Amino acid sequence: MNTSITFPPAAPALKLVRSSSEKWAATLAEERRRLQEDHEALREREANLRDYETRLRVLQAEIEATRQGAPAPTAVGPIASTAHPFRRPSSCAPFADETALAAAWEKLHRARELLEVEQGHVRDERGMIRDQREAKKAQEEAWAQREARLAEREALMAEAMAAQPVASEHTLSAVTRLTRAPFEMAWSAIRGKK
Repeated sequence: MNTSITFPPAAPALKLVRSSSEKWAATLAEERRRLQEDHEALREREANLRDYETRLRVLQAEIEATRQGAPAPTAVGPIASTAHPFRRPSSCAPFADETALAAAWEKLHRARELLEVEQGHVRDERGMIRDQREAKKAQEEAWAQREARLAEREALMAEAMAAQPVASEHTLSAVTRLTRAPFEMAWSAIRGKK
């Protein structure tokens, strides 16, 4: 009996690497710092949005006031009232020639209708071309199958003719030779093409 065999211990020792409390504290401090930075960035964005909202409200009030003919209110605070860069002269209404505007809209609508009709035609033509391609493909497949069947028949006929014993010219009657002559000429022409 061999007594030099050693067995492993019954339960392996479990070793866990525990991080120190200093690492946890550093990680927590880093996360708090990130949260604080994110919070400050959100506050700054909120302030910017409030300023933007104020500017938009003042601008909307100016637009409504000019539409009604009343003087525009002046802004108070960080936004000062400025002249509109795209304001039209007051002597000219925005759409003085309503008939020309209506005619232009009518042309636009008519052009859109014509475009939709042409798109329909193009769509129909594409469908017809797709159908024609499918029909042509089906026809080509049918022709290929037909040619394969014909080739099989010709091969069978050639085998049958090769297996058939050739009768000598002297043993056949004159009528038999006369009736077989056209067929033999046809077979020789077919064999010559191959």
